Amino acid sequence: MFGIFGRIGNKKVERLPEDQVRLKPLFGVRPGVYLAGLYGLAILVALFFILLYPGLKNPGGLLVVTTKPEGAAIWVDGVYRAATPAEVFVPRGKRRIAISLPSFTEWRDEIDVTGGVFASLFFPQKTLITATLEAPDPAAVLNQGAAEYAAWSFAGEPTAIYQIPLSLSEAAYRAAFAARENAAVLSAMNDTLEAAARFASTGAGARDLVRSKYLIDNAGIPPSPLTLVSSAHDMLSFLSKNPDSAAALAALLPPDLASFVTGSAWYKKQAADGSVAPGVAQDPSSSNGAEGTAPVNGAVFYTIPKGTLSRGNRIFTIEEFSIAAEVSPESWEAFLAANPEWKKENAASLVSRGFATEDYLEEDGGTGAFVTNVSWYAAKAYCVWLSAFLGDADREARLPYEREWEYAAANDLLHAMQPGSAPAVWCEDYYAPLNAISAKSESIAAVGSPERSVRGGKYMKPESRGSLPPDFCVPFVSFRPVIAKKGMNYE
Repeated sequence: MFGIFGRIGNKKVERLPEDQVRLKPLFGVRPGVYLAGLYGLAILVALFFILLYPGLKNPGGLLVVTTKPEGAAIWVDGVYRAATPAEVFVPRGKRRIAISLPSFTEWRDEIDVTGGVFASLFFPQKTLITATLEAPDPAAVLNQGAAEYAAWSFAGEPTAIYQIPLSLSEAAYRAAFAARENAAVLSAMNDTLEAAARFASTGAGARDLVRSKYLIDNAGIPPSPLTLVSSAHDMLSFLSKNPDSAAALAALLPPDLASFVTGSAWYKKQAADGSVAPGVAQDPSSSNGAEGTAPVNGAVFYTIPKGTLSRGNRIFTIEEFSIAAEVSPESWEAFLAANPEWKKENAASLVSRGFATEDYLEEDGGTGAFVTNVSWYAAKAYCVWLSAFLGDADREARLPYEREWEYAAANDLLHAMQPGSAPAVWCEDYYAPLNAISAKSESIAAVGSPERSVRGGKYMKPESRGSLPPDFCVPFVSFRPVIAKKGMNYE
């Protein structure tokens, strides 16, 4: 070990002349002086680049923006910068600031950002902006989020590497804040939640739905013990009155928790009522089954008598309607002649407008017993065209609702008209995985769905369900219009 007196252990260390370094004067200035000057200059340069250079090179300040509700987009001179709450650096000068949220009135202002120079890196000039955004139609805010929630439900259960946004609860927070002083609007938002519940087919979706309920009931603020109890009571009441809710809840829970549901009296009661099993039709008013009627512009229709359809503890009254055996090629060609925009040669235009896919009327579309490779939009256009030939202002041609199809199929009223090779058919309904859940028709329409229901076909049992996006054109899906009284809705 080296000693401080030039020794290593007990041995004396001899210092040689070449071991010593002596600095020479520089321009007559002693080393001790010019080294101190160099060190001081280095410190000054460092201080310049730390304290002055950032403010000189990029003068400006920070915008500290908070909004109610949160999550709004911050725009500076028309360029998106961040979502609130956030701190945004803005260059010096006059700046146009905009804060926006979908369905909310945009907040705008013009500010003059000066910005300091000294120590701006550590102590930037801050401009505080606090904005309270208002929505002219709070219900529209929730409807938009519910529509996104419905669309994300088709992505399936998220995993550790794949997550879905909390579209519904985020919209519920914003909508509830916008309607915070309007109890009637807040109460009406529960109708939208009931329609959205038809898409709670995954655990993540169910959690998002429950969170939304608490936010709506508390107008977007943290819940109190009293409102927590009230919300829980509403949810239990909702579950108890809806068939299939026990089975749906059991399917969403892990096996160890699902056993508590399947062993409950609630689950057993719904099972005993038939709520866990598919519904059946009951006592059609005519025992003659489907009867043929005169053709309407080339399409032959069969009358389905009035009756009831049991779905768990709910009974649907199905009014009399007529359903086409098929859409003949002649009738389809007549439709195309009257509506040339739906011809195959205009498929590119239909695709660009989102009304069809590139397979529109491919293969045997329009030439066989059934019109296939036809989109839901094209089938709807045909029904509108056909309605003009009914000669009855109180009736309309449309696609069948799922309930009508279930009723006719359960009573074996479609068998004679649906050979084993018949394709599946488009239905009128927005497709929802849990369509047994009741909701108001206007709320169902407001939430919508990215897909439409498909029933029947040789690959599907009468009680099974399927769906496709409405622009899809596939060879195994056709359509069979129904003629019914206007205003009927079985969703």
